[in-house]
Amino acid sequence: MKKNILLLLFITFIYSLPSQAQIRKGSYEKIRAYKIAYLTDKLNLTEIEAQKFWPFYNKHNKKMMQLHREEHLNIKNTILNNGGIDNLSEKKSKEILKKIQLIKQQQHEAKNSFYKKISKILSFNKVLKLEIYEHEFNRKLMKKHRGKRSKNKKRS
Repeated sequence: MKKNILLLLFITFIYSLPSQAQIRKGSYEKIRAYKIAYLTDKLNLTEIEAQKFWPFYNKHNKKMMQLHREEHLNIKNTILNNGGIDNLSEKKSKEILKKIQLIKQQQHEAKNSFYKKISKILSFNKVLKLEIYEHEFNRKLMKKHRGKRSKNKKRS
């Protein structure tokens, strides 16, 4: 009887995974759409600027997200696979720190390259505004996320 219940729970779990992934993907797309609308409005992009800007921005954003994921997921997995941070050898810790530094350097270079390319499309004033409004959008997003989490905790 217990085996049947476990099997049923396992099957239910497996079938719920794709729907969870779709929900997350849908949420990501919603956030991305809000960010595009927010930045377009705040930067007051003309139609011509927007047509040139967004392909560069999307490519840059994808690269930065890839580096961020690599930093967090790969390093987190390396630490977990070695028994946690307290069980890392000095050699392994040094290796991980070098990997973090390399990724940070790649992020910095990608950002500089992006600024160089984008300043040919937008004024430096708009590039500076972009930096500020991206941070502003992210702060608002985090604040909203924290608000949802605290509401969910109160319900439990």
